[in-house]
This record gives sequence, structure tokens and C-alpha cells, in this order.
Amino acid sequence: MVQLSQLYGELRKQDIHLYLRDIGFSQAATIEYQQKYAIFLDPACFSSLRNMKAVLAHEIGHCATGCTHRMSSPIDLVERHEYKAERWAIESCLPFDNLQQAMREGFREPWQLAEYFEMPEDFICRAIAYYTGPRALHFNEA
Repeated sequence: MVQLSQLYGELRKQDIHLYLRDIGFSQAATIEYQQKYAIFLDPACFSSLRNMKAVLAHEIGHCATGCTHRMSSPIDLVERHEYKAERWAIESCLPFDNLQQAMREGFREPWQLAEYFEMPEDFICRAIAYYTGPRALHFNEA
């Protein structure tokens, strides 16, 4: 399971600046300027640390993949960038092998996996959909 300290380590590794503040229009935003990245995160917008970790991982995904865009970008570009950031967050925070191992140990329901991995249930559902959909992987029984 990914710990907040691991996400902070990823920020340091990638030289991403994190600013915790009210940004007014969203719970988080990532900006890129001259190949340097900053993430703005509004802690007041999160009901739990799990939710904040999932959003922070997604924003780090924008930086790790270089997928940032202008607010005025066409919707298809925005969707591609969001998908790549989400894919990075899922693969980094919830690798397929870890998810499959948890299922072998008896954690099969999304809420159980959310408890096990200390991530939001909707993140778990998106990860399962990603692995079984676009990645065409299967969770085999032990």
C-alpha cells in the first residue's frame, strides 16, 4: 500500500513543488512552467487522507507523464492527459500484482480492498476497471 511519505518521496525525486492552500476552483491543480512542475492541493477539500492520497497521486501522474494542458485545451486532449495521469497513479499506487495478491488473501470486495490499501473505494474500482479493461488482465483465483 502506498503511504503519504512515499508520495512525498516521489515529489522530491521528480523535483515537484507542493503547495497546500485554498485554490478556489478545485481540490487540486498542477502547473508546468519551463519543464518545472508545481502541485496545488487544497487540504480542506478532502474528507479523508485516503482521498487526498489518491488525488495527489493523480496530480503527480500529470508531472511524471508530462501531461499538462491549458485550461482552454480541446476536451479530447484534456481527456487523454487525465487518462495518462490516472494510469500512472493506478500503476504506481496499486500495482496489478499487489491487487491480485490481496484478492488471493481474501480481500475481494472494493470496500475491503480500499481498507487493505488505505485508498478510496472509487480509486480501487477505477484500478480494477483499468486492469480488466484496457490492460485486459485477469484476477485469477489462488
